[in-house]
Amino acid sequence: MPFRRIQSKLLKDRAMRRSPLLHSHLPETLPYHPDVLKRMLDRHAVVFVKPDLGSQGRGIVRLKRIKHGGVHISWGLSSRRVNRKYMVRALHQRLRPYQPYLVQQGLQLTKYHHRLMDIRVFLQKPGSKWLISGKVVRVGAAGRFVTNYSQGGRPVHLSKVLDSIYRHDQQRTEAAIQKIDQLAYHAAAALSGKFRGIRVLGIDIALDRTGRIWIIEANTRPGTQLFKQLKDQSMYRTIVARYQRIKYMNRIHRRK
Repeated sequence: MPFRRIQSKLLKDRAMRRSPLLHSHLPETLPYHPDVLKRMLDRHAVVFVKPDLGSQGRGIVRLKRIKHGGVHISWGLSSRRVNRKYMVRALHQRLRPYQPYLVQQGLQLTKYHHRLMDIRVFLQKPGSKWLISGKVVRVGAAGRFVTNYSQGGRPVHLSKVLDSIYRHDQQRTEAAIQKIDQLAYHAAAALSGKFRGIRVLGIDIALDRTGRIWIIEANTRPGTQLFKQLKDQSMYRTIVARYQRIKYMNRIHRRK
Protein backbone atom coordinates (compact mmCIF):
# COMPACT_ATOMS: atom_id res chain seq x y z
CA MET A 1 0.00 0.00 0.00
CA PRO A 2 2.57 2.58 -1.17
CA PHE A 3 0.43 5.68 -0.95
CA ARG A 4 -1.07 5.13 2.48
CA ARG A 5 -2.26 8.39 3.97
CA ILE A 6 -2.29 9.25 7.67
CA GLN A 7 -4.41 12.37 8.09
CA SER A 8 -4.23 12.99 11.82
CA LYS A 9 -1.50 15.46 12.72
CA LEU A 10 -1.67 14.34 16.34
CA LEU A 11 -1.06 10.68 15.47
CA LYS A 12 1.95 11.61 13.36
CA ASP A 13 3.26 13.93 16.06
CA ARG A 14 3.00 11.17 18.68
CA ALA A 15 4.80 8.71 16.41
CA MET A 16 7.70 11.11 15.90
CA ARG A 17 7.74 12.16 19.56
CA ARG A 18 8.56 8.58 20.61
CA SER A 19 11.97 9.02 19.02
CA PRO A 20 14.52 10.39 21.52
CA LEU A 21 16.34 11.99 18.58
CA LEU A 22 13.26 13.95 17.48
CA HIS A 23 11.57 14.81 20.78
CA SER A 24 13.48 18.06 21.38
CA HIS A 25 12.85 19.22 17.80
CA LEU A 26 9.04 19.01 18.00
CA PRO A 27 6.98 21.98 19.25
CA GLU A 28 4.55 21.20 22.06
CA THR A 29 1.39 19.83 20.45
CA LEU A 30 -1.76 18.73 22.30
CA PRO A 31 -5.40 17.91 21.47
CA TYR A 32 -7.53 21.06 21.58
CA HIS A 33 -9.61 21.85 24.63
CA PRO A 34 -10.34 25.33 26.02
CA ASP A 35 -8.41 24.53 29.21
CA VAL A 36 -5.47 23.20 27.18
CA LEU A 37 -5.47 26.38 25.10
CA LYS A 38 -5.33 28.55 28.22
CA ARG A 39 -2.44 26.58 29.69
CA MET A 40 -0.57 26.63 26.40
CA LEU A 41 -0.99 30.39 26.10
CA ASP A 42 0.39 30.74 29.63
CA ARG A 43 3.53 28.88 28.53
CA HIS A 44 3.95 30.30 25.04
CA ALA A 45 3.54 33.82 23.68
CA VAL A 46 2.00 32.43 20.47
CA VAL A 47 0.00 29.27 19.81
CA PHE A 48 -1.71 27.86 16.75
CA VAL A 49 -5.02 26.04 16.68
CA LYS A 50 -5.06 23.66 13.70
CA PRO A 51 -7.59 21.20 12.29
CA ASP A 52 -6.22 17.78 13.18
CA LEU A 53 -7.30 16.44 9.79
CA GLY A 54 -6.62 19.61 7.83
CA SER A 55 -4.29 20.28 4.92
CA GLN A 56 -2.87 23.12 2.81
CA GLY A 57 -2.87 25.52 5.75
CA ARG A 58 -6.65 25.89 5.74
CA GLY A 59 -8.54 26.59 8.97
CA ILE A 60 -5.47 27.50 11.06
CA VAL A 61 -5.92 30.19 13.71
CA ARG A 62 -3.07 31.99 15.45
CA LEU A 63 -3.42 33.38 18.98
CA LYS A 64 -0.84 35.80 20.35
CA ARG A 65 -0.61 37.24 23.86
CA ILE A 66 -0.58 41.03 23.97
CA LYS A 67 -0.44 43.60 26.76
CA HIS A 68 -3.08 44.20 29.40
CA GLY A 69 -4.63 40.73 29.24
CA GLY A 70 -5.44 40.83 25.55
CA VAL A 71 -5.14 38.23 22.83
CA HIS A 72 -4.62 38.90 19.14
CA ILE A 73 -6.49 36.30 17.06
CA SER A 74 -5.56 35.91 13.37
CA TRP A 75 -6.97 33.77 10.57
CA GLY A 76 -6.24 34.11 6.87
CA LEU A 77 -5.68 37.83 6.27
CA SER A 78 -8.06 38.86 9.06
CA SER A 79 -7.53 39.46 12.76
CA ARG A 80 -9.13 40.86 15.88
CA ARG A 81 -8.10 41.76 19.40
CA VAL A 82 -10.11 40.44 22.33
CA ASN A 83 -9.89 40.36 26.09
CA ARG A 84 -8.49 37.03 27.22
CA LYS A 85 -11.66 36.08 29.11
CA TYR A 86 -13.54 36.20 25.77
CA MET A 87 -10.79 34.40 23.85
CA VAL A 88 -12.43 30.99 23.68
CA ARG A 89 -15.76 32.41 22.54
CA ALA A 90 -14.05 34.43 19.80
CA LEU A 91 -11.97 31.44 18.72
CA HIS A 92 -14.96 29.13 18.48
CA GLN A 93 -16.49 31.49 15.94
CA ARG A 94 -13.61 30.49 13.63
CA LEU A 95 -13.69 26.72 14.30
CA ARG A 96 -15.90 24.18 12.59
CA PRO A 97 -18.17 22.30 15.01
CA TYR A 98 -17.64 18.58 15.63
CA GLN A 99 -14.17 18.61 14.05
CA PRO A 100 -11.03 17.70 16.03
CA TYR A 101 -8.38 20.39 16.51
CA LEU A 102 -4.95 20.57 18.09
CA VAL A 103 -3.02 23.32 19.84
CA GLN A 104 0.61 23.81 18.86
CA GLN A 105 3.35 25.94 20.34
CA GLY A 106 4.19 28.95 18.19
CA LEU A 107 7.84 29.60 17.34
CA GLN A 108 9.86 32.75 16.71
CA LEU A 109 10.82 31.78 13.19
CA THR A 110 13.58 33.09 11.00
CA LYS A 111 12.31 35.25 8.13
CA TYR A 112 13.50 35.61 4.56
CA HIS A 113 13.07 39.08 3.10
CA HIS A 114 10.75 39.90 6.03
CA ARG A 115 8.41 37.00 5.26
CA LEU A 116 7.84 33.78 7.16
CA MET A 117 9.48 30.70 5.71
CA ASP A 118 9.87 27.01 6.30
CA ILE A 119 11.47 24.09 4.51
CA ARG A 120 9.69 21.24 2.76
CA VAL A 121 11.74 18.04 2.58
CA PHE A 122 10.26 15.56 0.11
CA LEU A 123 11.11 11.92 0.85
CA GLN A 124 10.21 8.78 -1.07
CA LYS A 125 10.76 5.08 -0.51
CA PRO A 126 10.88 3.40 -3.94
CA GLY A 127 12.79 0.42 -2.53
CA SER A 128 13.93 -0.58 0.94
CA LYS A 129 15.35 2.81 1.95
CA TRP A 130 14.02 6.33 2.32
CA LEU A 131 15.54 8.83 -0.12
CA ILE A 132 15.36 12.62 -0.08
CA SER A 133 14.06 13.58 -3.51
CA GLY A 134 13.97 17.33 -2.98
CA LYS A 135 14.26 20.21 -0.53
CA VAL A 136 12.79 23.64 -1.04
CA VAL A 137 12.02 26.70 1.05
CA ARG A 138 8.41 27.87 1.18
CA VAL A 139 8.24 31.65 1.58
CA GLY A 140 4.86 32.88 2.78
CA ALA A 141 2.82 35.57 1.08
CA ALA A 142 2.76 39.06 2.57
CA GLY A 143 0.54 39.26 5.65
CA ARG A 144 0.10 35.50 6.04
CA PHE A 145 1.38 33.31 8.86
CA VAL A 146 1.30 30.10 6.79
CA THR A 147 3.65 29.27 3.93
CA ASN A 148 1.58 26.75 1.97
CA TYR A 149 1.66 27.01 -1.82
CA SER A 150 -2.16 27.02 -1.87
CA GLN A 151 -2.06 30.08 0.44
CA GLY A 152 0.27 32.10 -1.77
CA GLY A 153 3.61 30.64 -0.68
CA ARG A 154 6.40 30.58 -3.26
CA PRO A 155 9.37 28.24 -3.64
CA VAL A 156 13.00 29.35 -3.27
CA HIS A 157 16.08 27.14 -3.41
CA LEU A 158 17.25 26.10 0.05
CA SER A 159 20.91 26.90 -0.55
CA LYS A 160 20.04 30.44 -1.63
CA VAL A 161 17.99 31.11 1.50
CA LEU A 162 20.48 29.57 3.94
CA ASP A 163 23.32 31.45 2.27
CA SER A 164 21.39 34.68 2.98
CA ILE A 165 20.46 33.72 6.56
CA TYR A 166 24.02 32.67 7.47
CA ARG A 167 25.60 35.61 5.66
CA HIS A 168 27.53 33.52 3.14
CA ASP A 169 29.06 31.31 5.85
CA GLN A 170 29.40 28.08 3.88
CA GLN A 171 30.30 25.98 6.93
CA ARG A 172 27.12 26.99 8.81
CA THR A 173 25.02 26.48 5.69
CA GLU A 174 26.38 22.98 5.13
CA ALA A 175 25.94 22.09 8.82
CA ALA A 176 22.30 23.24 8.72
CA ILE A 177 21.58 21.20 5.58
CA GLN A 178 23.17 18.14 7.18
CA LYS A 179 21.01 18.55 10.30
CA ILE A 180 17.86 19.05 8.22
CA ASP A 181 18.58 15.84 6.30
CA GLN A 182 19.27 13.94 9.53
CA LEU A 183 15.99 15.03 11.12
CA ALA A 184 14.02 14.26 7.96
CA TYR A 185 15.42 10.72 7.79
CA HIS A 186 14.74 10.12 11.50
CA ALA A 187 11.17 11.40 11.04
CA ALA A 188 10.65 9.07 8.09
CA ALA A 189 11.96 6.11 10.11
CA ALA A 190 9.72 6.94 13.07
CA LEU A 191 6.61 7.37 10.93
CA SER A 192 7.12 4.32 8.71
CA GLY A 193 7.91 2.27 11.80
CA LYS A 194 4.50 3.15 13.22
CA PHE A 195 2.45 3.29 10.00
CA ARG A 196 3.39 0.52 7.60
CA GLY A 197 2.87 1.25 3.93
CA ILE A 198 3.95 4.89 3.88
CA ARG A 199 6.12 5.51 0.84
CA VAL A 200 5.99 9.29 0.43
CA LEU A 201 6.49 12.04 3.00
CA GLY A 202 6.67 15.80 3.08
CA ILE A 203 8.43 16.92 6.28
CA ASP A 204 7.98 20.59 7.15
CA ILE A 205 11.00 21.98 8.97
CA ALA A 206 11.58 25.47 10.37
CA LEU A 207 14.46 27.48 11.80
CA ASP A 208 13.86 29.74 14.78
CA ARG A 209 15.73 32.96 15.44
CA THR A 210 18.27 31.20 17.68
CA GLY A 211 19.17 28.77 14.90
CA ARG A 212 17.31 25.82 16.39
CA ILE A 213 15.73 23.45 13.87
CA TRP A 214 12.15 22.27 14.39
CA ILE A 215 9.85 19.74 12.74
CA ILE A 216 6.47 21.43 12.37
CA GLU A 217 4.56 18.50 10.90
CA ALA A 218 4.64 15.64 8.42
CA ASN A 219 2.43 15.07 5.38
CA THR A 220 1.90 11.60 3.91
CA ARG A 221 0.53 12.93 0.63
CA PRO A 222 2.62 16.02 -0.15
CA GLY A 223 2.06 18.06 -3.28
CA THR A 224 4.70 18.51 -5.97
CA GLN A 225 3.75 21.97 -7.23
CA LEU A 226 6.50 23.73 -5.27
CA PHE A 227 9.16 21.74 -7.09
CA LYS A 228 7.41 22.07 -10.42
CA GLN A 229 7.48 25.86 -10.09
CA LEU A 230 11.27 26.00 -9.74
CA LYS A 231 13.25 26.97 -12.83
CA ASP A 232 15.60 24.05 -12.16
CA GLN A 233 13.39 21.00 -12.72
CA SER A 234 15.89 18.38 -11.55
CA MET A 235 14.22 17.72 -8.17
CA TYR A 236 10.78 17.56 -9.78
CA ARG A 237 12.04 15.02 -12.32
CA THR A 238 13.51 12.92 -9.52
CA ILE A 239 10.19 12.97 -7.65
CA VAL A 240 8.24 11.92 -10.76
CA ALA A 241 10.72 9.13 -11.58
CA ARG A 242 10.55 7.74 -8.05
CA TYR A 243 6.76 7.91 -8.07
CA GLN A 244 6.84 5.76 -11.19
CA ARG A 245 9.19 3.33 -9.47
CA ILE A 246 6.87 3.07 -6.46
CA LYS A 247 3.88 2.40 -8.73
CA TYR A 248 5.85 -0.27 -10.60
CA MET A 249 6.88 -1.99 -7.37
CA ASN A 250 3.27 -1.89 -6.21
CA ARG A 251 2.11 -3.66 -9.38
CA ILE A 252 4.78 -6.33 -8.91
CA HIS A 253 3.69 -6.81 -5.29
CA ARG A 254 0.03 -7.23 -6.27
CA ARG A 255 0.89 -9.96 -8.76
CA LYS A 256 2.56 -12.07 -6.10
